[in-house]
Amino acid sequence: MNWQDEARHRKFEALFDSVATTKTVSEALQLVRDYYGLANVTYHLAQTVVGGVDAPFVRTTYPDAWVARYLLKGYVGIDPIVRAGFGRALPFDWSEIEIVSADRPFLEDAERHGIGGQGYSIPITDRAKRRAMLSVNSQLPPASWHVLTARFAEEWIELGLLIHRIAIGELYGADDPVPMLYPREIECLHWTALGKDQKDIALILGLSEHTVRDYMKSARLKLGCPTLSAAVTRAVHLRLINPWP
Repeated sequence: MNWQDEARHRKFEALFDSVATTKTVSEALQLVRDYYGLANVTYHLAQTVVGGVDAPFVRTTYPDAWVARYLLKGYVGIDPIVRAGFGRALPFDWSEIEIVSADRPFLEDAERHGIGGQGYSIPITDRAKRRAMLSVNSQLPPASWHVLTARFAEEWIELGLLIHRIAIGELYGADDPVPMLYPREIECLHWTALGKDQKDIALILGLSEHTVRDYMKSARLKLGCPTLSAAVTRAVHLRLINPWP
């Protein structure tokens, strides 16, 4: 690593530490936007679980007028970036998105309102299977934009994961309702939901019945449920499992 790379790395570490100390996603997005000279930055958590409420959590630096218009027009239903972002696992440049005729009115309206056409989005899936996305947006010409993304995309990915943690903290504090289950615990709950007993699950997963029983007990306790059936119900509610697609 040469001195220029070291200097850039130190600057990024300082930015990362500053973002990590913010108390809200909105503060974090403003820091990221200003540091990289971006037009706008948006964080979108697809669904949240708070009691019986199921709603998106979105924070952005876009102007209030555009946000209001976006909501009034119901653009979230036709926004090609949202459509692509929650259907992909890997980061992508907006130039990679296939545009269909139904997208044109939205894109033309965005352009009329000064929304830059260059962007980069980072899909995020955490251990609780929550889906989120961090998007950065610019009004730079394409050639300059590609230079910027080539240089900073890896940093944006790290910041996306950090901002996701800030979002979960902003929503739930220390009481995140979604426990961190191990993959085997999730698998055992999944097969239980499909009507399999411990013996069946042991055969399916290639484990002993004793091990399956331990995973089930551990999952039940993490979910705070008195019975296995209650644990399965809660796991479905929290989207830890989806046995009936």
